[in-house]
Amino acid sequence: MFNQLDSHDTARFKSLLGRDVARLPLAVVWLFCWPGVPCIYYGDEVGLDGNNDPFCRKPFPWNESLQDQTLLALYQRLAALRKATPALRHGGCQVLYAEGDVVVFLRVLGEERVLVAINRGESCEVPLPISPLLAVGEWKRREGEGQQADATLSLPTISATVWTAH
Repeated sequence: MFNQLDSHDTARFKSLLGRDVARLPLAVVWLFCWPGVPCIYYGDEVGLDGNNDPFCRKPFPWNESLQDQTLLALYQRLAALRKATPALRHGGCQVLYAEGDVVVFLRVLGEERVLVAINRGESCEVPLPISPLLAVGEWKRREGEGQQADATLSLPTISATVWTAH
C-alpha cells in the first residue's frame, strides 16, 4: 500500500481540516504506523496548506520562519522510529479497539510489538483486550502523552501515542 494524506491532485490535508488543525499530528502518526509505505507530499512536513489545484501546488516555504518546526520535528521523529522499528515496516496489523473517536492497533513482527492509540475526541480510558500479542515485557512510550496501566490506556484529548516492546 502507498499511503498519503494528500497529493498534487487534491487539497492539502491541513486545509481540509480547517479549524481542526490540532488533528493533523494524529494523521501523521497514522501515516507512519499503518501498514504500507508513507508518502509525504512536499511541504506537508512543514505545514503547507492549500485547497484544490492550483493552490495545493504552492512553492515550498524555504524560509524557516514560515515553517511549522513542531510539525517537522514530529515527521522526523516518526521517520526515525519507522526506520528503527521493523514491525512498522513489515509487521502484521491487528485493530484492538475502534469505537467512537478512538482507534487502537498493534503492529507485530516476531517478538517486536508497536501499540498505537489515536484519539480524535475528548480524553478517555480504553480497555485493552486480553491477548497473547500484548503479553510482552515492558512497554516503552515512544511518542505522545498517553499512559498505559493494567490493560487500560488513558488517552488525552486529541492525541496519538505510540509504544514499543520486545
